[in-house]
This record gives sequence, structure tokens and C-alpha cells, in this order.
Amino acid sequence: MGESAAETKAKIIESAKKEFLDKGFIGANLRTIATNAGVTTGAMYRHFKDKDALFCALVDEAIEVTTKTVMMADVNTHSQFAPPASQEHHEEEQKAVKDLLDYLYANFDTFVLLFTKAAGSTHENFLNEICDLYTKNCETTFNWMYEQKIAPKQIDSMTVHFIASTLINAFAEIVFHKINRKEALQYIENMTEFFHFGTLHMMGIACE
Repeated sequence: MGESAAETKAKIIESAKKEFLDKGFIGANLRTIATNAGVTTGAMYRHFKDKDALFCALVDEAIEVTTKTVMMADVNTHSQFAPPASQEHHEEEQKAVKDLLDYLYANFDTFVLLFTKAAGSTHENFLNEICDLYTKNCETTFNWMYEQKIAPKQIDSMTVHFIASTLINAFAEIVFHKINRKEALQYIENMTEFFHFGTLHMMGIACE
């Protein structure tokens, strides 16, 4: 009995993952991917129109999960959260960060692809794009907090950019340096606690 289309597709994706990790998007060869998957190039093209589609199939879920986490910094989410200085709010933020870290370690190779092997693909600027999105959400939310008189002080745009981009890059550094999970958990907890309470201080909000 021949293998199903789903099984063939899975073999192609696994072969592509190995090829992209080894050679990066630009250096990866579609013939090699097909050969290592045990299929013809024609069979591969029935599942994926080109190399970029193959790369996207490997990383799109990780992008969706990361984007969903980053969107928790928007005004809509914060308007439903407990007060910013409360322990409950801090715990909600810590849970979101830990969930993303758990996902990262469950899909570590995918983030290696995104952060170090994506040049030439649709997602070659993912890190910059997610930094920009997080910065935009933080800036909008901080301004809303100031306008609603939740925060007595307003943070300037450059400082918001520094806070947001540093937190995003903290996750990227885990991948770049292949930090083990235990060390990464402590590192991320330190970073989030530092920026959480530091940001509240800059905004003039007393911590509980």
C-alpha cells in the first residue's frame, strides 16, 4: 500500500527542515530536499509551489504563536487585565512569557530557522518586524495608560523602543547562544522582572 499524501508531505517537510538548517534558505537545494525525502521534484511541487512555500510551512506556526503573544501588549488586552502594578498583572505577564518560552524550546529548530537561516525568504526580516510590532503595541498602551491617568508620567518613544526591542532580542539571544532551558528560564524571568518594575517606575506607578 502506497503512502498517503499527508505522509509524503511530512517527509518533504522533514527533509526541507534538515536542508534549511544545514545550508540556510538561500543555499538549500530543492532537488536535494526531494531526493532525501524519497520523492520526485514533481511530487514535491504538488505540495509546495516553491522553496519559499516550503520554508513558510516550517515557520508560519511559530510566527503566529509569537505574534499572538506580542499582541497581548495591546490596549484591548491591558484594558481587561488587573491594574498594572498588581501582582496579578505581573503574574499574567510572566505566564505569557513562560508559555512562549515553553513553545520556543518545543520548537527550537524552527526558531533557529527564523532567526539565523531565513535570509532570502519571505520571513528574512521577522525579528525586526516582531520588534516593531511589540514596540508599537507598547507605545500605544503606555500612551493610553497616560491618557486614562493610570500612569502619571509618559515614556518617550525611544525609551519604549529600547524596552520592547531588548525584550524581544532577549528571546533571540537564547537561540543564538543555544542557552539551556533552565538558564533561559531564569534569564527571561530576570529580564521581564527588571523591565516590568522599571517601566512602572518610569511611568510613576507605585508597585504593590
